[in-house]
Amino acid sequence: MSGLGEQAPLNLSDPVQLNMGRNIVMVTCDDELVETCRTLLKRSAWRIQYKTRIQLIRESKPLYDNQVYDNSFESMVVSDLFVDELLNTIPWDKCRYIIKRTVIEGMPEHEVAAELQMTQQGVSKWKRKGLEVLKQVLAHSSRL
Repeated sequence: MSGLGEQAPLNLSDPVQLNMGRNIVMVTCDDELVETCRTLLKRSAWRIQYKTRIQLIRESKPLYDNQVYDNSFESMVVSDLFVDELLNTIPWDKCRYIIKRTVIEGMPEHEVAAELQMTQQGVSKWKRKGLEVLKQVLAHSSRL
C-alpha cells in the first residue's frame, strides 16, 4: 500500500476535509458529508445562476435602452399614433379627455375637475374606468 498512486481506503469515522473555494469544512460521518456537500453545491449553483443573470442583464441592457429611448422623429410619431389609437378604444369622450390630461400630460386630477366643472372624485372614477378599458385592450392584444 505504500506504492505511488495508492491510497488507503476511506474510513467513514475518520475526519474528511472538504476544500470548496473559500470554504474548508471538516466532517466526520457520511451523513454530515452528504449534507455538507449538498449545501455547498446549492450555494455554488446559486452563485453561478446569479452571475449568469447579472451577465444577461449587462448584455441585454444596451439593446433594451436603445429600443425604449429611441427619440427619432419616426419613433415619436409611431408612439403618438399608437397612443391615439389606444385612446380611441375608450368609448366615452369625457373619459378619453381625462386620461389624456391626467395620465399622458400629467395634469393633477383637481385641475382637470375644475376644467370640466366636476368633482375630483368624479375625475378619479372616470380615470379608473378608462384605465381599466385600456388594460383590457392591451391584455387582449398581447394574446394575439
